[in-house]
Amino acid sequence: MTTIVRHRYLFVGSGFFVSGVACVDLWLELFCARFPLLFYLIAAIIGLGAGHKLKTWLIDHGALKKVLKVVSLTCCFVGCLSIAQLTLMQPNWGTKCSFRYCGRGLSGLTLLASPYPVGKLSCSALWLCANEYRLSSSQKKELDRLIEVQGCPVP
Repeated sequence: MTTIVRHRYLFVGSGFFVSGVACVDLWLELFCARFPLLFYLIAAIIGLGAGHKLKTWLIDHGALKKVLKVVSLTCCFVGCLSIAQLTLMQPNWGTKCSFRYCGRGLSGLTLLASPYPVGKLSCSALWLCANEYRLSSSQKKELDRLIEVQGCPVP
């Protein structure tokens, strides 16, 4: 088995597990929840291990190879669509769950926040974050800075 084929199993395994997390993350939008970046990284590592085990197991089971290839690539495609939807979809700051975007909007990309963008915080979003989100000291400083830069009234 060449190096390219060996790595292909690892990448598809990793993509399969990350796709699963992304699909569930899209559905969790209905329940005001999001997976943090750490979950995506853990899923990718598990997928690498599963891809390695699957590569050695499929050497003896050639008939299953085609079925498994179709299923895993289909799941990866659906996961890519989910990731595209989560990345390109602007969050709605007018819902009851809007406060959950505050951590990502004020802290940036961290391991314990969702990896998807939240857009530019408007004055109403900043007020929402000030009133309904539990802010750390660094987030409070960033919130005060953004309020001052944007010229918003103090909440």
